Amino acid sequence: MSFETDIEGLKELKDASLWFIIIEILAIIGEFASVAALVIAVIDLVLLFTIAIPKLRHAFQIFASTGKNVSKGFTGLNLILPGIVVELLGGALAIAGLFSSSVSLAIVGGVIVFLAAIILFIAYLLIGIDIFNLGNFYNNDMLKIGGILIIIPFISFIGWILTYVSVDEVINKLRGGTYVPQQFQVYQVGQGIIRLDGTANLTLFSSINVNVVSASIDNTPYTTTNIIPNVLNVGNNFITMKFAGVTGLIPGNNYYLTIYLSNGTSIKAVVTCSST
Repeated sequence: MSFETDIEGLKELKDASLWFIIIEILAIIGEFASVAALVIAVIDLVLLFTIAIPKLRHAFQIFASTGKNVSKGFTGLNLILPGIVVELLGGALAIAGLFSSSVSLAIVGGVIVFLAAIILFIAYLLIGIDIFNLGNFYNNDMLKIGGILIIIPFISFIGWILTYVSVDEVINKLRGGTYVPQQFQVYQVGQGIIRLDGTANLTLFSSINVNVVSASIDNTPYTTTNIIPNVLNVGNNFITMKFAGVTGLIPGNNYYLTIYLSNGTSIKAVVTCSST
């Protein structure tokens, strides 16, 4: 079984981690720099939105293409921009209140900054959870610890350092054939497709024999039990699912599936809509 797509995602995660390390360290330096603090803050924001976030988003997209559920990470990334915008607004109001000697304005600004801190905490909480889950998937404790530490303000850079360092170990195991899957694993291999008539084709890897009970298209009312074959054998399994009455699919768009198994678990898969 090839893990080339996983390796591509891990490399992108490593690159993103490096930039988050730089951004976090610059932010700490900025706390102690008086004259250069504004310049450092601007550099931080530019690096965050032009390099770090796009690279991490791309990493999550690659992991999603292999069926890993990284939806929390996407949500976390989407929360960073509004969190920072709210933080800047609150900071501006607080400063304006101080210069105008308006206590009420300064208090309002402080409250808004506090709300922004909550938004940003939730953002990095969701990102950290998905990185922890990746560590769990690849059986790598350092990656799991990195995901936990990313959540914690002021020391999150340590989490990014651990994430950066752990990736090489995971890649070496995947390339060297020493990666040992968990006792039970079912996940998507490669990219699936779904046609405009609701017929989906994808490949699932299973470490055990298990039945596929049903499947649904996320954020839609469409579900199906018309799955051929409905039994996964050990190894790769080519699956066809037929969702009846599907309308509104857009060619080129990705759609996420939730696949329910007979052992009570479910997995995520991603399919791209094809017009043919």
